[in-house]
Amino acid sequence: MAKKNGNRNSTIVDFNVKLHRIGRIWTSIGILLIISVPIIIGIYYNAEPDWSALINGAVISVALINVLAGIFEPIIYAPMLGTNGEYLAFITGNLSNLKIPCVVKAQEIAGTKIGTEENELVSTISIAVSSLVTILIIAIIVIPLAVSPLVETIEKNAFIKPAFGCVVYALFGSLGGKYVVKHPKLAAVPALILIVLSALLARFKISLGSVSLFVGIAVAMVFAAIQFVKEKNKLKRKEEMQRLEAIAAGMSYEQVLAIEKAQKADESGEKTSDSAEETEVAADETEKPEQQSES
Repeated sequence: MAKKNGNRNSTIVDFNVKLHRIGRIWTSIGILLIISVPIIIGIYYNAEPDWSALINGAVISVALINVLAGIFEPIIYAPMLGTNGEYLAFITGNLSNLKIPCVVKAQEIAGTKIGTEENELVSTISIAVSSLVTILIIAIIVIPLAVSPLVETIEKNAFIKPAFGCVVYALFGSLGGKYVVKHPKLAAVPALILIVLSALLARFKISLGSVSLFVGIAVAMVFAAIQFVKEKNKLKRKEEMQRLEAIAAGMSYEQVLAIEKAQKADESGEKTSDSAEETEVAADETEKPEQQSES
């Protein structure tokens, strides 16, 4: 059994190494294609960018936002997307508006857990399908819109135009709403902080733009870390109570540890023959005092 699990783990590691190699190759090709477009256009028209504009304050602020997003987004989304999904999502782009909402909904429907192979498979399929649907929509709807006067009509409409600036916030709000309903006490403090922060920014007429989204994510991550620590301590107390109850029932501390070790190995799918033998020995030794007491 242990040899079989070892071979399986080795196969998964080799497969992930292969996925990373393929992902790096295609990501490099994608970056080269993106960079080559402006270079080719500049060479063809004998034009070059105004390099002095790079020190403009507006350009620097946008650059900082994108640099922060480029550093933290892969780390934040990696457990959710998996190896395949990570490369595919960042090559095709449009994560916040499209890919992440699709992945979250697909994982919710499939009922998969983060960190499992099933979860990675579901996220990869959802990202691929969303990319194909995006291409289809662009081909069927966006291209005709580009040659029609409808876009100009929408852009000039004073009531419709402001709505486009709220699309990302509406998407994340709809995704997070169900969690707020399920855990109102946990969501109350972060929501209150963000409401007060938004009110203060509006009062002093400060506009952070997309940065406000990262502020919300940072606040949520802080409280998620606090909740993780609380749940971990609660689990430790529960395990300690189970140990005390087992010892009170006549089991030795070594027997309790042997059973716990076997249970953890069984849950992780790495149960070995040694742990099984330890469980049987501990169970036999537990039954002996009970038989003696009955006699």
